[in-house]
Amino acid sequence: MNLDNKLVTNADIVDIRNIAFHFSPQRNITSILNEGLKPLIGDNASGGLGQSAIEKVYFSYGLEGVLQLYNRLISASFQQEVGDLNGISHKPFIPDSANDKLPSEHLSMIEGFEMVRQYMEDNVYFVFDAPITQYEHELSDSDLQNINQEITKLTDSGTNIVEKINELNDKIATLSRSRENNKDEIVSLVNERNRLSILVREKTLPMINSIRGNVLNANQNPIVEEVDYNDERLAWINQMKKPHNTHSKIVKIDGKVQGVKITSDILKLFSQDGKNVSNGLDFLDFALSQTTTSDQIYLDSSEKPACHDCNLLFKFQEYLRLVEKYKSNGLLITKPETTYKINDKTVTIPKRQVMDMKNISKYPDLAEFSENLEQYYEDNRYKKTTKALAEEVSDKIIDDIEGKRKVNEEVLRNESEMDKSLSK
Repeated sequence: MNLDNKLVTNADIVDIRNIAFHFSPQRNITSILNEGLKPLIGDNASGGLGQSAIEKVYFSYGLEGVLQLYNRLISASFQQEVGDLNGISHKPFIPDSANDKLPSEHLSMIEGFEMVRQYMEDNVYFVFDAPITQYEHELSDSDLQNINQEITKLTDSGTNIVEKINELNDKIATLSRSRENNKDEIVSLVNERNRLSILVREKTLPMINSIRGNVLNANQNPIVEEVDYNDERLAWINQMKKPHNTHSKIVKIDGKVQGVKITSDILKLFSQDGKNVSNGLDFLDFALSQTTTSDQIYLDSSEKPACHDCNLLFKFQEYLRLVEKYKSNGLLITKPETTYKINDKTVTIPKRQVMDMKNISKYPDLAEFSENLEQYYEDNRYKKTTKALAEEVSDKIIDDIEGKRKVNEEVLRNESEMDKSLSK
């Protein structure tokens, strides 16, 4: 396929904060450019890593979204249990050093970094304009709170729907981590969860639409709905979704609820040189070159309590530099072309150069980097409990003026220290 008119370079991206990005394996380039991005429930949208009741296209929006998604991917690599990573997207890139780990165990941070390095080296970034739906009235925090109160009261045959969905989520996650052949049971639970999720949407969407009023830019065919199904601020929330990712607007076509398709005519591929498609690692370099201090701090910000990740992007960049050095010195090992079959899908991963995580001692400075990485993570990750615990103590000694003063001083001191560490 001729990609001359399908490549977009750094210079072509005038404002990275108002563009949508979707990453996908390189093997999908031809089909996506021919057919567009179809709404579907993909490999990462069910089981332990995600939840999706409706077929839709997932992507990140703007620089903030790209950084959040990439950082979440890195963090999830060692935060998730190994059983959660056994989907077809991640499994081929799990280091051999993790072969003997139980489904309930975790990758080490350095193993997670290597998995993400290989994973994103196999991916490319699609770029496209994604207008956001504009309504007569924006939903306020008070509106959302009232809507959520109504959602949490909804029942189905006498059972609280939100509580039932949470119960199903736990069962599905447990089963998906197991090595037992329980596909049919998982599918049955997922179908029931999806039915309830869509039921919640159908019951509450009229209330939301009555508040928002008419669409002001309907003639632009907007692709994104800022407050939409699975939005992180609604109680019909996808419990494992973070605010870094969005998806195409949900519509009803021929009686079927689904996300808007991203047509091929608006899709471009990111390229550093304008001649060749760049992989996900090259794209990260470009994205980080566009950051400001506020972009970097936001990754850890308490302004978004659903995002508790430490900013690991620059540490990941350090790791990539080390790997390039080892590669130039001939220290990487060759992993042959490998074919994986998971459930009904077969994927072939090309031959590639990988780190030998079973023998990290053969890589100069890697053990020290790994140790420093873990210490950095402990020192800089957002400790949600710092302020929360202090406020709890304050409530208990509400009549003790001196005690309240000390608690407030401790809260300010901790927040000040966090600001200093994040600004380094």
